[in-house]
Order: sequence, then structure tokens, then C-alpha cells
Amino acid sequence: MRSVKWLLFILPIATAIGRVDAQEQREVTLPLLYRAIDEQNPISSIKHALDSANRLHIKNINGSYYPKLDFNVSATWQSDVTNIDLDTQDLPFSLDIPSPDRDQYKITIDVSQIIWDGGTTAARKNLAFSQNKVEQGSIVSEVYNLRERVNEAYFAILQIDIGQRRLKLMIEELTAQKESLESGIREGVILQSVLNGLQAEMLRLEQRLIEMDAQKTSLINLLTKLTGIMLDANDKFIVPDLPDTTSGSVGTPEIQNFDLRRELIDAQSDLTFRRRMPTLAGFVSTGYGKPGLNMLSNEWNPYILVGAKLSWRIWDWNENNREREQLQIQKGIINLRQMAYEDGQESVLTSTKNQIQMLERQVELDEQVASLLDDVKRRSESQLANGSITSSEYLGDFNAAARAHLDMEMRKVLLAKEKVKLYYILGIDF
Repeated sequence: MRSVKWLLFILPIATAIGRVDAQEQREVTLPLLYRAIDEQNPISSIKHALDSANRLHIKNINGSYYPKLDFNVSATWQSDVTNIDLDTQDLPFSLDIPSPDRDQYKITIDVSQIIWDGGTTAARKNLAFSQNKVEQGSIVSEVYNLRERVNEAYFAILQIDIGQRRLKLMIEELTAQKESLESGIREGVILQSVLNGLQAEMLRLEQRLIEMDAQKTSLINLLTKLTGIMLDANDKFIVPDLPDTTSGSVGTPEIQNFDLRRELIDAQSDLTFRRRMPTLAGFVSTGYGKPGLNMLSNEWNPYILVGAKLSWRIWDWNENNREREQLQIQKGIINLRQMAYEDGQESVLTSTKNQIQMLERQVELDEQVASLLDDVKRRSESQLANGSITSSEYLGDFNAAARAHLDMEMRKVLLAKEKVKLYYILGIDF
């Protein structure tokens, strides 16, 4: 009877201590880890680097609108020069037409300005923006995909916690049986080998607890590496409580990336077309040369040239059209890849929804089972207080109810895992 009173006294205290410890634990949630990935993972910082590189690229492209200034120096020797050969014997005056030297020199400063380029520069800028969007989208997808690894590790930790509590219940039951066996051995009605087998089983359970501790530590280290948040085994990982969603379409960042890749193909096609357009440019060239603009002079003279130039490649053997056809084929390939991706995700989506419905029905049954076993436990408490059952019998009913609650908790964890998976496929944040 004294052991009964001690048991009834110690259980509420243990429960209260557990509540105090839980209050002191740091709570960890999936949204917290998601934000940490977005803000602290090294991959996320690539987005800022891509923006910086794109700004520099756009500045270089804008340079096409500005005048070009070139400094040139040349020295040449030629095998022949302009030579005017006249018969001056019959002329009443002497005429001397000098021939230019075969070595010639020029120092020039050339200024050119694009007046119209058929929209090529604007198309280049549009292409640069599209390329940056695709690269940014790839980073977003890569970071988003890290959530899947976080989800797997997070729910594995939750399952390990429940598994450890199950093992501890089993150890408590075996400990109670061990005390009964030791009493039987002392009375000579039970063999020592029976007790040895029970102790061996208890040791195996202790080994499993140690193994689970190692697994949990490894998973926590993985989460720390992915998120940059220092986590430890004392942290309390909260089971997500997500409402049902009515959204039914795949919404991962990869879907948007297919649209961005098609926009990139369109930008490339537009640039390819613009390169066939004529280009009009003005130019000014000032220089100092021997000869200058007078090719019959052998003196150093300054000169200046002002003009405009129109360039238009009117025939390219259909090269431009073939490039654009190739880009359209690539666009079609992107469409096929998107269809295959969506089909795969829709299959996973359907399977996940079915799994959620099954787990929800099982949780409802778990609640009924736990309620029934709670009634049994309360009746055993009353019987224990009256001395009509032994403490070991009460402990059996107590642990049966506890196991039912643990089974329900495990099922709720699996249900939460499937809901998080559903939200992940639909691209819904929570």
C-alpha cells in the first residue's frame, strides 16, 4: 500500500517537472528555419552578386549610346604609289608633279556615334534582364529545394522524439517485470535465465536509445548547417498545425522558371532579328599625317573628316532565320519539360492528398482508442487507491494509455509531414 501511495505521489510531480522543462526549452518551428535559409544560407547571397553583375552589364550595354573615341597611329610602306607621267616637252611652261613617298604615317583621333541601330542595343538590354531573371529564378528554386531537406530532417527529429518516449515506456514496463521476476527468483519459483533474457532485452532497448540520440544529433547538425541557427538536443521542435488548403495546382518556383526561360528565348530571338537591321552612325576623324588628305604631298599636314555611314547586311545565307528556328525548337523543349515536370508533381500531389485523408481518418480512430484507454487508466487509478489491484497492473494500464497517446502523436506528426509536403508542392508559405 505504501508503494501505491508513493506511485500516486511521484507521477504528478514527474509530470509537473516535465512541464517546467518544456517551458524552459527553446521552441523551433519550420517557418523559423525557412526564414533562416532565405536570409543566412550562402546560396541566398548569390542573388545580390547576380544583381551587381547585371547592373555592370547594363552599364556596358548603355555605353553603345555614347560616342566612341579612338586614338590610332599607323606607319606603312607600300610597293607602289600614285604617279602621274606627263610629256612636258611641248608645254610652254614647266610642270612638276611630285610622287608621294612609299612610306606613309598617320596619327588620328576618331569619334563615332551610333545614330540608329535598329533596336539592337535595347534588345541586348532586354536579353540581359531576362538572363538575370533566369539566374535569379534558379537561385530561388535552389533555396526552395533546401526546404525539402529541412522538412525531412525536422520530421525525422520529431519521430525520433516519439520513438524514444516509446522505448522509455517499454523500459519502464520491463523494469516492473524485472522486480517481479527478482521476487520470484528469491522465492525459487522462477529461473535466473528468465531474468537474464529480460535484462538482455533492456540492454538492447538502451542501445537503441543511444542510437536514436546519435541520429538526432546528426540531424540537428544538418539543420544547423543548412540554416545557420545553432540548435541542440534541448530545443523543442514544434509539430506544424496547418489548415486544409483548397488550392489544387502545382506552384513551386520551378513553374515560374519555365516562364522565365521562355521569356529568355523570346529575348534572344528578338536580338537575333534586330541584328539584321541597318545601322546608321556618324563619325569625325581628325589627324596629322604624311601625307594628309592631299595624296600628292610629301609633307606632314593636319586634316579632318566628317561623315555618316550606313551598314546593312542584306544577305546572310539564311543564317538569321535558322538561328531563330533553333530558338523556337528550344522553346518547344522547355514546354515539354514543363509538361513532364507538372505531370510528375501532379502524381505526387494526388498521392499526398490521399495520404492526408487516410491519416486524418486514422487520427480520429486514435483519439477514440486513447479516450477508451484513458477511461481504463482512470478506473485503474481508483482500484489502485482502493487496493484492489497491484501497482504493476496499474502501470500496465497507465502505459497502455500512454502508448495510445504516443501512437496518436506519431500519426499527427506523419499527418503534419504530409501537409507540409502538400504546401511545398503547391508553393504555399505558412
